[in-house]
Amino acid sequence: MKTACWIKYVLAPILAVSFLFSLTACSFGSDISKKMIIQGIGIDKQEEGYLVSVHYLRPGEEVKLDLIQSSGTTVYEALQNLTLQTGLIPTYSHNTMVVFSKQCAQEGLTNMFDFFIRYHETRPTVNLFIAQDRADTLFQLQNEGQYALATQAKSFAEADSSANKFAGSTVLDVTSHMVSEYNAFALPELTIVDEHVQLGNTAYFRDNKLIGYLSREQNRGYLAVVYTIQNGVMVLDVPDIGTVSLKLEHTNSQIQADIIDDIPHFQIDVSCKAYISEINQDLRNKLSLDVYEQFETALNTDLKWQIESAVEQAAINDTTDIFNFNVALQQQQTEYWKAHRYSWEQELTKIKYTVNVTSSVDRVQQEASPAF
Repeated sequence: MKTACWIKYVLAPILAVSFLFSLTACSFGSDISKKMIIQGIGIDKQEEGYLVSVHYLRPGEEVKLDLIQSSGTTVYEALQNLTLQTGLIPTYSHNTMVVFSKQCAQEGLTNMFDFFIRYHETRPTVNLFIAQDRADTLFQLQNEGQYALATQAKSFAEADSSANKFAGSTVLDVTSHMVSEYNAFALPELTIVDEHVQLGNTAYFRDNKLIGYLSREQNRGYLAVVYTIQNGVMVLDVPDIGTVSLKLEHTNSQIQADIIDDIPHFQIDVSCKAYISEINQDLRNKLSLDVYEQFETALNTDLKWQIESAVEQAAINDTTDIFNFNVALQQQQTEYWKAHRYSWEQELTKIKYTVNVTSSVDRVQQEASPAF
């Protein structure tokens, strides 16, 4: 009898705890069905407030992206108002992209960006884009009856690693520029071509407002100076040989700042490794080893032009320091920087610069002439 009582006293708490866990599991399971798992957010300016377009995973047996739109005085209110239409609670931990309309970019991202930094569920690795016009137009586009934009976010963001013609940025990247004294940064543009969304030019910002655009070629120059190109393609027209496609394997850059006659002079040095991927020419033409010098000369010339074109347009003409010249001055010419930091935009129009590009085109599993 005592044994039975002892078993009862031991089992009672265990059963109670087990019952509690079973209730918790059930509640978690029911919560999932009440969640709106957001995959992508588009933001457009309205006469009063904002319109948000959201791609989300619809609860149910079939996993499918759906579109919903809502308005509010602030971005957060517009997103919370989604619940009024569906009864679902928005969750942002799976969001992959935010697309701002061109109007939002022109008027400035400051007022609508804070939510993506401050709100506890949002992630710093969310990819940011600018729409060629309206964001909701991109989100409404369907392919074969399916909304697909949000699922393409990662591919778009990684496009620069395969072609190195685009500048990708996350919430964390842009935030680090916004809190700096001269917050110039760049974001990729999304356009619609033949009913499909694709990457366009690169938009650059100063004081959180859209200033202008770099072409794909100019953006290559920007990337070569500011970042490391790991895997890109350069197509060159080489006299007496033909069209040559080179794979850019690795770039390094360095900016040296000097002050000459009270004017900043910047020497931009870029080194590059490349490999031959394709040569479009008559196969009867034999290539000698000295053609590699011609390839290197053509690569140096083209990449130098791309860098110079981007610097002239963004930094000198539009006084937008996306090349971080101010950082080079702070580190290397501190006294000059202290004296001119508050008039840096005016100083940008006066700067002088030189660009030096050196490259090495290597043979990888190739002979001097094509194999037949």
